[in-house]
Amino acid sequence: MLEVTSIRNGAVLNHTRGIETDDYLEIKLEGIADPQAFVKVNGVEAERADRTFSAPVRLTEKINEIVVSADSSFGEAQLKLTVLWDKKSFKRYNYYIDDCSFFYTDIAKQRPKSLFDHFFLKRLKSIHDKYGTKFSLNSFYRNDHFPFELKDFPDIYKSEWIANSDWLRLSFHAYSEFPDRPYQHTPPEKLAQDFDLLKSEIVRFAGEETFVLPVVLHWAMANPEVFSVLKERGMKMINGSFIGSKTYVGEKDHAFSVCDIGYFYEKDVALYIKKYKNYYDKFTGMILNSGIGATGNLFTIEELRKKITDAVNSPYHSQTIGMATHEQYSFDYYFNYIPDHLDRIEECCRLITEFGYKPVYFAEGLLGNTAWDEK
Repeated sequence: MLEVTSIRNGAVLNHTRGIETDDYLEIKLEGIADPQAFVKVNGVEAERADRTFSAPVRLTEKINEIVVSADSSFGEAQLKLTVLWDKKSFKRYNYYIDDCSFFYTDIAKQRPKSLFDHFFLKRLKSIHDKYGTKFSLNSFYRNDHFPFELKDFPDIYKSEWIANSDWLRLSFHAYSEFPDRPYQHTPPEKLAQDFDLLKSEIVRFAGEETFVLPVVLHWAMANPEVFSVLKERGMKMINGSFIGSKTYVGEKDHAFSVCDIGYFYEKDVALYIKKYKNYYDKFTGMILNSGIGATGNLFTIEELRKKITDAVNSPYHSQTIGMATHEQYSFDYYFNYIPDHLDRIEECCRLITEFGYKPVYFAEGLLGNTAWDEK
């Protein structure tokens, strides 16, 4: 018998889970083993008390391996855990808007003088100006509601896109909205083709500076076997719901059911991510991340406030908070138009800022923390 009980393989750890210096994060490792076993943690004898054991462990790298061994007359058992150190972690949030195609279509047809003459981008800029929010607009190549493709978006706004790329970025989401779940069982070649096509168009009309790596795919569905395609294109993390997610407006809660918006991960991983929000899969090299459920088109302003307040008061995932919504609900010609949708976005950004969170792009660094990239 040998089990580590204080952390699990794949944990993403920061100063809230131990004592941090410039050189290391020291955590207390705890577990259980047979009482007669001689337990070592990274080669150092652990403190024993009946079946329990404990030992301090210092993490000094971004990716750390912890080796726990228990040697007895029955033989030696060993566990190897891989954990990440989120060095110099700080309270931060990421906000992405999925399914973007309507504003592209409008601007391409109307040709306003400025991008921000369009009501959608104008409101996002207002929110940014007030709270510093950084937005990722996860985009479709084709608009399935009106005849339009990104190849027809003009490049006359390129300098304006670049000038605002510190807070407004464009990203890949899918080729188009339909069929639903486009990458659930897709060959990797199809995902690669769609990704490269959409990125090339964004770079053409908005510049390399404006493209940001995606942190979620349309419907948050893909087999981990295709993660290599995403890793080759620079992705280091991916977002999903994993368990208990509402997948359509009006659906009832089902808190402990594994949902299909979770990249086919098993229930034990899904339950862990539900609580701790971040998990490192050493087999794919990808960080799995789940937001706090504050999806603007699914909840009222009061419900969104409660979700944010509960999240920032949680001891488990209070450092990284992800929020999201979907573009189409802002447009009065959409059949499911929500009149206060943009107000919901602003209220989330206002409240999270009041709680002291900084806007980041989770696609950069380690969930928006670039401490490991600094010299």
